[in-house]
Amino acid sequence: MKKKLKNKIITGGLLIFCILASGLAGCGVERSEEGEETAAVGETETSSDAEVSLSFAHNVAVGGAEDQAIARFADRVKELSDGKMEIVVYGSGQLGNERDLIEGVQLGTIDMAMNTSAYLSNLVPQFGMLDLPFLYEDYEDVRAKLEGEPGEELKEKMVEEQGIRVLDYWNSGFRVMMTKSAPIHSASDLKGRNMRAPEVDVYVDMFKALGANATPIPFGEVYTSIQTGVVDGVEVCAEEMYTMKFYEVGKYIAVTNHIFSSQIPVINEDVYQGLTEEQREILDQAMSEATDWEWEYFMEADAEALKEMEAEGIEITYPERQEFMDACASMKEEYAEKYDAKDLLEKLDA
Repeated sequence: MKKKLKNKIITGGLLIFCILASGLAGCGVERSEEGEETAAVGETETSSDAEVSLSFAHNVAVGGAEDQAIARFADRVKELSDGKMEIVVYGSGQLGNERDLIEGVQLGTIDMAMNTSAYLSNLVPQFGMLDLPFLYEDYEDVRAKLEGEPGEELKEKMVEEQGIRVLDYWNSGFRVMMTKSAPIHSASDLKGRNMRAPEVDVYVDMFKALGANATPIPFGEVYTSIQTGVVDGVEVCAEEMYTMKFYEVGKYIAVTNHIFSSQIPVINEDVYQGLTEEQREILDQAMSEATDWEWEYFMEADAEALKEMEAEGIEITYPERQEFMDACASMKEEYAEKYDAKDLLEKLDA
């Protein structure tokens, strides 16, 4: 008989309390003496009659490409299951930043989340290889490698080493650079600038190679950090620059396309395996359909975002990329050796 899976959501403060008070015990679903599940402290109740309710958290802007794709995924799961499965979405950082979300999935306090390949490298370092500068030729090349042997190899490592299942790889675009004080016409224009970087080695090392000062700042704090001058700029895809309204505080965009970043939907492996075979098939099918839609939509949205920001007064430059590529060239072999991933690099850099 199918058992109803309760949705277990614990926000930052409560999670810390549970960790300190009980050594990670007692923060999930509780059972009565009769064996029935009862809601644990902090559990989010829903009014749905669904037999399975799973949380899905992300920290990107509501209304953006990824948020819309997650909504489509949730709708499709409900449709394919005739309402017996539901995905409860917590968007725009409601449950914390990227680090909070992936830790929540690890602990099982969040069922599903969306994280960048950069942050997943904190759990499985080889994921950092996906974010090496100037690794891919174009979107077609990226998707072929992510859905091919390199991507599958990384999926297996994440399940085996961390108990987290990668459901698919989403398109988060080729990244560009936005600055406030002056435009970027060449790699040398970055020397001495304070640039926001994710809390991930490959981004920090890239900026060091380019002569900039990498400043790790959570994504949700980028707007105010540029506004107040903590950093002079940020590197991210145009679509997110637009949806996060960075064009209100920045003045220039350099189309460097230096790194391709993937947003990666993940699920706690125990939660996934706790579903019936039919439920797993529904989840996988809905994710496959959402992935196809997201890739196409994001490419269009990213190009449109650049046009919209230019219309808002942002000055756009197209620097010669070879100088950037030369400065970062040694990073590939360095990271392949650092992460014992020479075979993976050969497959990605082919």
